Amino acid sequence: MSQLNPGKIEVELKARLKNPEQVEKEIIKKAKPVGEFIEEDIYFTFANTTGYQKQRFRLRRVQEKAIVTVKIEGKAEPGVEANQEFEFEVSDPEAFKVFCQEFGFRVLIEKKKKVKRFLFIPPEDEFSEKITIELNQVENLGYFLELETLVENQNQILPASRYLKKLLQEFKIPLSQIESRPYTELLYEKLYPSS
Repeated sequence: MSQLNPGKIEVELKARLKNPEQVEKEIIKKAKPVGEFIEEDIYFTFANTTGYQKQRFRLRRVQEKAIVTVKIEGKAEPGVEANQEFEFEVSDPEAFKVFCQEFGFRVLIEKKKKVKRFLFIPPEDEFSEKITIELNQVENLGYFLELETLVENQNQILPASRYLKKLLQEFKIPLSQIESRPYTELLYEKLYPSS
């Protein structure tokens, strides 16, 4: 398994949006558009389990690629995730799905997300890493803003978390709109409420 960003820790937060059009106007004032695309995700977990599971991995189809990802969760402050991601590309996603199901995994949940991605370079005196900004429409869940950066070590997680929260407020989004639960959990609760 190859790691996408060797030694890097992904620090990210997401917030629910009530007014995505207004937020997009605020983003465009600060950040450069990178692209628009659709991500289709299938999350797998162990077949011998029932209900929602935190142990999972993802098969993502985006722009003619299929990428398998597993996240190793780290610690950050409330509302912010700090994970190491390990991922690899697969040439035949349908064959990979059969492989997973034959070797003891089941589909946990599927997710479809329309993404508008932007890149923000903070002023050097504020923060030293670039920020990826995504304005996302998640099928069955609505609109979210995601802010993400990569850091080298554990000591940088807290400053990165605080900067992401500051940036969120600069986009006129209150901290109370931060959603700390993963999309998979939110979707599972909505689609399978009695589970």
